[in-house]
Amino acid sequence: MPKPLDSKCQLCAKLPAAKAKVLHGPEGDGCWNPKVCHNRRSFYRNKSKDDSAQIDAIAVEAPATYFAVLYLYKEPGDKPLHAMSAELWLGQKPVCRLEPIHCFGLTAGKIRAYTDQVLQAFAKQYGVSLYQYKDMFEITLTYCPVRPCPLHPES
Repeated sequence: MPKPLDSKCQLCAKLPAAKAKVLHGPEGDGCWNPKVCHNRRSFYRNKSKDDSAQIDAIAVEAPATYFAVLYLYKEPGDKPLHAMSAELWLGQKPVCRLEPIHCFGLTAGKIRAYTDQVLQAFAKQYGVSLYQYKDMFEITLTYCPVRPCPLHPES
């Protein structure tokens, strides 16, 4: 039986090579292997072209439900949280965004209380029930969007 396709590699194959190296290289999640990734990316790009030519596609509108996602800017592993932000989505579109903040000096308890307040604010603003974040995304701290930032000193 053939090995199943890797969804991470399928998504990576759609990116330009330079961006893929940044996201998956030493500064990203570390999975980039120059010995195999170029060929694998080509395979996945061509595989999806072959499959799409053979399969009919339909569009069915996804159910529109509210959910919140949390973005954590930090180094991989058990490292301190650098910054965070959140978004409220309705179906396939973001409808509200918490501006990112730095987390310097905040304890784990204060961060937890803050994220709970964000959920409550989203729920109150849109009249919905939100008990937890649907997903949390860890993003390398080199992409911290907060300015000014110690990682990105003003030139």
